Amino acid sequence: MSISIRLTATAAALALAAPLAAQPLHPRPTNSVAWFARTWAESFQARRGPEQTEKATKTFKVGAAGSLDVSSISGDVVVSEIAGDTITVEAVKRVRGRTPEEVKEQFANTNVVMTQTGTRVEVRVSYVGQRNHASVDFTVTAPAGTTVNARSVSGDVRVTSIKGEVRAESVSGNVTAAGTPDLALAKSVSGDIEVSGVAGQDELSASSVSGNVTLRGIKARVVNADSVSGEIQLGDVACERATVKSISGGVDYTGPIAKTGRYELKSHSGDIRLTLSGDTGFELEAQSFSGNVRSDLPITTRAGETIGRRRGLRGTHGAGGALLMLNTFSGDITVAGK
Repeated sequence: MSISIRLTATAAALALAAPLAAQPLHPRPTNSVAWFARTWAESFQARRGPEQTEKATKTFKVGAAGSLDVSSISGDVVVSEIAGDTITVEAVKRVRGRTPEEVKEQFANTNVVMTQTGTRVEVRVSYVGQRNHASVDFTVTAPAGTTVNARSVSGDVRVTSIKGEVRAESVSGNVTAAGTPDLALAKSVSGDIEVSGVAGQDELSASSVSGNVTLRGIKARVVNADSVSGEIQLGDVACERATVKSISGGVDYTGPIAKTGRYELKSHSGDIRLTLSGDTGFELEAQSFSGNVRSDLPITTRAGETIGRRRGLRGTHGAGGALLMLNTFSGDITVAGK
C-alpha cells in the first residue's frame, strides 16, 4: 500500500471516530419520573393496545336509610351523598387488548353484579378465566343516611358526606373519608389513610401497613390509629381514649384531653409530639431510649420541684387527671401547649 493510500485510510478512520469520541462512553441516565412513567405507559399500550371502556348504570330505590355494600377487585370506588331516596351505581369497565376480539372477550368475562334485597344494595365484580386484565371503577351516589361498606383490592376508596355508618378498606390503594361523622373503619395495606369530619362515633379505627395515617376534625369516644411504616398525624382530635402506634414513623397529636382520659402514643423509630389545647391536668409518663424528652408545660416530679430529664420524664401537670403514656425507642418526645 502506498503512503498516500495509507494517509487517506487513516484520515477516514479519524473522521468516523470523531463523532463517537464526542459522545460519552455511557449514555447519560434519564432521571425524570415523568419520562419513566410515560415510557412505561407507552410500552404497556403498545403491548396491550389502547384502553377501551364500557359503562353501565343502575338505580335502586332504598329510602333515606338503606345500606350499600360495594367492592371492586381492580378499580376505584367512590361514594358520595345525594338528595332523595335512590342509590345510583355507575360501573365503568376498563380493558386493553391487542385485537378487537380480545377486547370483546375481556368485556364479556368481566361481570358486574348489582342486586337489591329490601333496602340493601350489593355491588360486586366477578371474573371468568385466568387471563383477564380488566378493571372496574364504581361511582355511587346514595342518600346521606345510607350505611356504606366500600372495598377495593387494587384501587382507591373514597367516601364523602355519608352520615350513616361507614367502613372503607383497600389492599393497595388510598382510603379517604370526608364528612362521614359515623365512620367506624378506614384501613389500607399499602396506601395512605385520610379522614376528616367524624363526630359522635363511639370508636374509630384507622390503620395502614405501609402508608401514612392522617385524621383531622375528629370527635369520638375511642380513637385507634396505627401504621407499620408511615407517619401518623392527628389534628383537632377530641376523644376520651387514644391508642396511636407507628413502627417506623413519627406521631403528631393535637387536641384537647379529657380529665379521665387515657392517651397512649408509641413509635419505635420516630419522634412523638403531643400538643394540648385547654388546661386539663394530666399524669405524664414519657420515655425514649435514644432521644430527648421535653415538656414545655410545667411537670411536677416532687412537691415543689419541676424538672425534666434527657431520656425520661414522669410527673404531674396541674391537678393531674388524664394519663399520658408516650414512648419511643429512637426518637425525641415533646409535650407542648397550644
